[in-house]
Amino acid sequence: MKMEKLEEVAKFTEDYLKKYCSGLEKKRENTKFLFFCHNYLIGSVVLLGDEKLAATVYSPKIGDEILRNFLKQIKEKFNGKVIEQGIKMSGALNENFYYAYNWISL
Repeated sequence: MKMEKLEEVAKFTEDYLKKYCSGLEKKRENTKFLFFCHNYLIGSVVLLGDEKLAATVYSPKIGDEILRNFLKQIKEKFNGKVIEQGIKMSGALNENFYYAYNWISL
């Protein structure tokens, strides 16, 4: 069941990201999916234990519509299953980036 939900959310995330990147690449590593646009990570779906998974998109700009729209569309698609969602900043070695995360119950 949890692998089915992981694949369902990964497919949703892939379809969402295709609108923002024409050359989207998907890589699967066991219980996580990574989405790249021209070698830049722009999304991921990762299993977090037995109870939830995380669906995340990334952007260098906090006001980027890719972040806001993802939160809204996840909430519409998986209504009642979203445990927590939000936008946070993370620091990298030479630049900051922002991510919209969603925790979804299995």
